[in-house]
Amino acid sequence: MFLTRGIDRITESVRALEIGEPTEDAEAEARNLYEDYKRWEKFFSLTVNHRDLTDVESLFSEMLGYLGVSDADGARVAKSRLIDALSHLRRLSGFNIGSVF
Repeated sequence: MFLTRGIDRITESVRALEIGEPTEDAEAEARNLYEDYKRWEKFFSLTVNHRDLTDVESLFSEMLGYLGVSDADGARVAKSRLIDALSHLRRLSGFNIGSVF
């Protein structure tokens, strides 16, 4: 439960991230979310493999990259993919048959 609550909190924060023009505010908020994710990552690593964690980290980087060059459309796509990856991480972090496979 501890891990799923952490993932849920990060996922909801990413969902709430408003990406508009200009992107500076969204970029600062996304950096804070990424730092929050990095603090939780050591706990997530107890139940999921390194590749799944790396996928989430890569999508954060992709979204931040788009925000850094003021590409709001690209950032929205990366945000959507990030939410999917976090949902996958949540599913794997639980103790259920889905987390075994």
